[in-house]
Amino acid sequence: MLVLLLAPASALAHVTIMPDTSRPGETGEFGFRVQNERADAATDKLEVFIPDGVPVEAEPARGWTITRIPGGLQWSGSSIPPGRTEEFKVRLGPLPDRGQLVFKALQYYADGQVVRWIQDPSDEQRPAAVLDLGGKVSLAGDVVRPDEERHNTGLWIAIGIGFFGLLFLLLFLVWRWKA
Repeated sequence: MLVLLLAPASALAHVTIMPDTSRPGETGEFGFRVQNERADAATDKLEVFIPDGVPVEAEPARGWTITRIPGGLQWSGSSIPPGRTEEFKVRLGPLPDRGQLVFKALQYYADGQVVRWIQDPSDEQRPAAVLDLGGKVSLAGDVVRPDEERHNTGLWIAIGIGFFGLLFLLLFLVWRWKA
C-alpha cells in the first residue's frame, strides 16, 4: 500500500516542457519545469540539451546565470530549495518538421548528485522531456499525426455496402410499382 502511495509522487518529479505540444514551423515560448524532489539538497544547476536544428533563445531567470554549452543551455548560480519547482523559459523556433522533439536534461544538486533525465520518454524513472509536434489526441485516445497515412478500408467497405443496398432497394421499389 505504501508503494502505491509513493509511486505517483516520484512519477511527477521530472524535468518537463510546458506547453508540451506545438506545430512544425511555429516559434513560441516554452518553459522547462524542474522539480526538486529531494528533501536534503537544493538543485543548483540545470543543463538542457536542445535537439539539432532547433533555434533557441533563453529568457532571463531571476538569480540564475544562463550559459550556452555544447548542444544546449545551462542555468547556474542560484538554487531550487527542496520540495520546490522552478520554470526556466526559452523561445524555440521555428520548430522543425518532425513528430516530436526530445530534450535531455541534467539536474545537479548541491551535494554533487546528478540526475540524468535522458532516458526514452516512456521510461518511468528518468524520462527526457518531450515536445509533441503535430500529434492530436482523439477521443479514443489514439494519436493521429498529419504525416501518417491512414487506411480506412472498413469505412469504404461500409459505404460500398450501403450504396449497393440503397440501389437494390430502389430497383426493388421501382419493380414493385410497375408490377
